[in-house]
Amino acid sequence: MTAATTQTQSSRETQAEWDAAWTAALDELELSLEETEQLLRSTPAEASAAELVVRPDGTLAGWVPPQLNSPMPPAMLERAQGLLARQAELIGATMAAMSSARTNMDLVGRISGTPRTGRSVGAVYLDVRA
Repeated sequence: MTAATTQTQSSRETQAEWDAAWTAALDELELSLEETEQLLRSTPAEASAAELVVRPDGTLAGWVPPQLNSPMPPAMLERAQGLLARQAELIGATMAAMSSARTNMDLVGRISGTPRTGRSVGAVYLDVRA
């Protein structure tokens, strides 16, 4: 076996390892997006029963960008762009859900007399006939 043949084989093995690492990273991102979509579609009871991984500092664990020492293989670019677009859509959907939840919490607070500040404002009457 010549040195050139050995170098070519080593280069192919390295490329295969990089491809596998990038495939795994994109698979992990896709799984994270699927979990987010499932949480956004779930009922409140289902969402509260979902397993969330909490780090020691109290933050939620999520997808972490991979630290790969190779550029993304061109064959994976289309998939990565699709995941990026999907991620952007989910960010918008998550922000809308958060805004809706905040509005609902404010309305419930007004009706119950307990605004989100936690202070009671006294009796509140609601005319349910209207």
